Amino acid sequence: MASRKEQKAAARERLRQEMERRKRRTRRNRIIGLAAGVLVLALIATGGVLVYQKQQRDEAEAKAKQRAAIKARTPDKIDKDGLSVPVGDPDAPVTLTVYEDFRCPACKQFEAAYGKSINKLVKEGKLKVKYRLVTIIDANVGGNGSKVAGNAALCANEVGQFQKLHTGLFASQPPEDQDLFTAQNVLMLSSQIKGLGDDPKFQKCVKKDQFRKWLPKVEKEFTKRFPQPSTPSLILDDKVMFGGEQREMASEMATPQQFEKTVNQRAKAAS
Repeated sequence: MASRKEQKAAARERLRQEMERRKRRTRRNRIIGLAAGVLVLALIATGGVLVYQKQQRDEAEAKAKQRAAIKARTPDKIDKDGLSVPVGDPDAPVTLTVYEDFRCPACKQFEAAYGKSINKLVKEGKLKVKYRLVTIIDANVGGNGSKVAGNAALCANEVGQFQKLHTGLFASQPPEDQDLFTAQNVLMLSSQIKGLGDDPKFQKCVKKDQFRKWLPKVEKEFTKRFPQPSTPSLILDDKVMFGGEQREMASEMATPQQFEKTVNQRAKAAS
């Protein structure tokens, strides 16, 4: 039979072993708890990432739909040819088609030289003009001014103010290498034009770039017609006056006076 001393020693040993088991159990439970916590955090983080990714996808899809809608938007008051801003009586006997870029210095020079004659013949009902707005300077020099100004001109046409803004844009044309036709600057310019600057439809159209994605349609037709495109390019009825291989103004439009004479003769012949 074990002595009392041995019994006490055995009891202490059992107590020590029990305490060791409890310590191991506590450590194990703590490790399991930490692992579970890490897993929960990981799941939360993953869930957050998934939610964020979904939000990003939703926003990207919304923007893509918005761009697609803008791209599909055709100006309401475009010519029946689907490309031109029409000015003048649709039944006028003579047609001048003008490909122009609001950043183009030569276009400004043409407007300064021939603008009064064009307006006079339009008012007399002898001439109708088809303006086709291209963005060749943006492509060649860089920037977005051609597109911004072109969009603004289309917006002005929607509210019946194309000719006023057309004149204003060329009058305030910046140097070709300075991309200063921004939406803000165009709206500032339009504020000086009675009946346009305070038109909410026009302002919204400019701010939203409503027809900007439509402009490449005109550019595509332009470069197809003129493999070596330049602006301005001019077509009187069906004959190229200037542009493409025609590097000098044709005799029918050699001067503004000759241009008026040509249109008057054709109008008289058609009457």
